[in-house]
Amino acid sequence: MSSQATTHSVHEWETIGPLQLQRLLEISAILSSTLDLKQLLNQVLDAVTALTDTEAASILLVDKATGQLHFVAATGLTAPAEDTLVPLDGSIAGWIVRHGRPVILDDVQQDARHYTRLDSATEFVTRNMLGVPLVTKNQVIGAFEAINKRNGAAYTEQDTAVLQALASQAAVAIENARLFQQSDLVAEIMHELKTPLMALTAASELLARGPAEERRQELLQMLQRETTRLSKMTQDFLDLARLESGRMRIAREPLDLPALVHDVVCLQEPQAAARGVALEAKVPQKLPLVRGDFNRLKQVLLNLTSNAIKYNLEGGRVIIRVRAMAEHVAIAVQDTGPGIDPKNLSRLFERFYRIPDREGFSEGSGLGLAIAQKIVEEHAGRIEVESEVGKGSTFCCYLPISE
Repeated sequence: MSSQATTHSVHEWETIGPLQLQRLLEISAILSSTLDLKQLLNQVLDAVTALTDTEAASILLVDKATGQLHFVAATGLTAPAEDTLVPLDGSIAGWIVRHGRPVILDDVQQDARHYTRLDSATEFVTRNMLGVPLVTKNQVIGAFEAINKRNGAAYTEQDTAVLQALASQAAVAIENARLFQQSDLVAEIMHELKTPLMALTAASELLARGPAEERRQELLQMLQRETTRLSKMTQDFLDLARLESGRMRIAREPLDLPALVHDVVCLQEPQAAARGVALEAKVPQKLPLVRGDFNRLKQVLLNLTSNAIKYNLEGGRVIIRVRAMAEHVAIAVQDTGPGIDPKNLSRLFERFYRIPDREGFSEGSGLGLAIAQKIVEEHAGRIEVESEVGKGSTFCCYLPISE
């Protein structure tokens, strides 16, 4: 086994072949024009595997708030590694981040720094590896890892030079995407906060003038309603910001899906009863193993079920169904409401989007479905919706079955 920590030099840049250099220039143009972080990370992973002719690749980033190192994207692994916490001390990636230097390992399994729990979590055997730091403005923000060179070959100094050149471009692009997300989200949040804040200001000013008792009660109710709304919006904003920045940690524990659905039904029964909506669940007791975050998935189901009740017809029904499929467990929330116009279906999961002209819909933050979608995607799953005007809607979450 050999473990080499190399520095970036002019000689190494000279080892980059003309085809690889051309590919780097093409990638540079793509990265500089991409501000969507998830799309950017996927493009970088594709570039890593192509440029180094490798089986798998991963990107790890340092959480600015906690200083911890996390997987944020991976490709070629047999199970998702996203959001896995990796120790800075006791891992190869941690060593790369700590020292800000690349490393080539011909036999990873014999290296004392190898974080063996990661191979177990990803159901993947790491043979050899090339890792390089992501550096921007003299600060290490994370690391690339190219894993298992194809055909049993060893990583070379040329691979190191190519990956370092890619890393220098990617680090800047990643930071730009992070900043764009933050500024874009803050601008949208401030816009959305204006409405409840203006309502609170107006109600407070009217109360200060000493209105009649009837008007006073009306204004007090308005204050209470808008305060509750503002509190809910703030929590939604925080959840979305954590999800988009990668700071929301998703547990990977065996899920008791019957218990999850039971909790949701118990919590939503009062709302359903108040609207005259029948709420029921159809859940088999024996289901394949699914791993995930119980509380976060409960948040998703509560949102879907609450919407199904809120926008249902009086005397309607809401059914939560769980069923096992070949590779997923499907959790569907079906209602007998008025349905959704096809022109609105494609925008349902956009943040801050509200279906126009739907009574009461504008009172929400417009983030519930966007947050639900991101939580399910953090579980390597997806949400789909089917709806027919006049017949109701079905939102279905597909969660991958764990081995």
